[in-house]
Amino acid sequence: MLVVLVLSACGPKATEAPTAGEWGAMTFAPGTTIKIGVSSALAGAYAVYGQDMLNGVEMAIADFGDIKGWSVVPEGGDDGCEGAPAVTVAEKFVADPDLLAVVGPMCSGSAVPAAGIYDEHHVVWISPSVTAVVVAASGYQNFFRTVANDALQAEVTVNFLTGDLGLKSLGIIHDSSIYGEGIADSVQSDFEAAGGTVTDFEGITRGDTDFSAVVSNMLAGNPDAIYFGGMDAEGALLVSQLRTAGFQGVFFGPDGVKSKPTFIDGSGGAAEGAYATFGAVGGATGYDAWEARFTEKYGAPVAYGPGSYDSATIILQAAAAIATIDADGNLVIDRKALADKIRSTPFDGITGHLEFTDTGDLGAVSITVFQVENGDFVAMKKVDFGQ
Repeated sequence: MLVVLVLSACGPKATEAPTAGEWGAMTFAPGTTIKIGVSSALAGAYAVYGQDMLNGVEMAIADFGDIKGWSVVPEGGDDGCEGAPAVTVAEKFVADPDLLAVVGPMCSGSAVPAAGIYDEHHVVWISPSVTAVVVAASGYQNFFRTVANDALQAEVTVNFLTGDLGLKSLGIIHDSSIYGEGIADSVQSDFEAAGGTVTDFEGITRGDTDFSAVVSNMLAGNPDAIYFGGMDAEGALLVSQLRTAGFQGVFFGPDGVKSKPTFIDGSGGAAEGAYATFGAVGGATGYDAWEARFTEKYGAPVAYGPGSYDSATIILQAAAAIATIDADGNLVIDRKALADKIRSTPFDGITGHLEFTDTGDLGAVSITVFQVENGDFVAMKKVDFGQ
């Protein structure tokens, strides 16, 4: 018996794995490579954002390392910032036994139809860019986001337009997507509640290039400013066509237009002076040093690279904290325990202090108003919520 005890003490030890919770558990055999899925646009007009996300996740994995000896890799899925391909990506991800969690989807219009698939299979997903209020309002316990929601973006936008700029009238254009129309509706409601006048509210179609009819209708109302709820590719064309048609007022957009290569550079100079809101980054968590490393490897971050980095790091830290090794040498990660750990653990990342509510929204968040000056985005005003 003594010999047996000695041999047992010298042999490899397994961490006793708890019984799988109500969502079940992920089991990774020795030698398995764990995957973090990245659902984003990797081709087409919005690929600059999607690749930025993939780069952020890749860098987070490289910085974090393995999970108890199991290597981790990113796996991109091109959701096109659209519903149908996002559903295809989600179905592929949830069927992969090596998948740990997902960063993304990238757009609200892709997240809404894909959310039910991730929920059904109890796959944790953290988005650095989905802002639609309805996603968190749906009550998914496997959903988190590291970005402010549209209600807060709209509030900051309207306060800046009416308070800081003193404007009284606003024309609103949206791209007819869940994201674009949703935030446009919020801006309209808040602007009218603040005593302003919305002179026109019109939709365009993603992928179109000629907005002359909408531009003509907008200018007929002679608004002080025009707000565009949509993405950078259409935003660049729209601001260019508005300026060409003689509009000299304020052009304002949400986080979807905050892209230097596509919006600013793609506008041919017309975006100079335009405004955009975006979740604030930087501060005491080492953003500047991180940005320098990121830029050296991939080029300057576009928009969602920092949030994707933090999203992936949150997943990795939570997984490492709750992972166990069973008697057969498998790595075991309980699905609900992973979500619960993420929700209960405050995180200080390169985008700031992140702490999630029961709905997956951020308990404290900052939004910054940026303006295009000399061909780049410059921070003008930061607004803190819940801090």
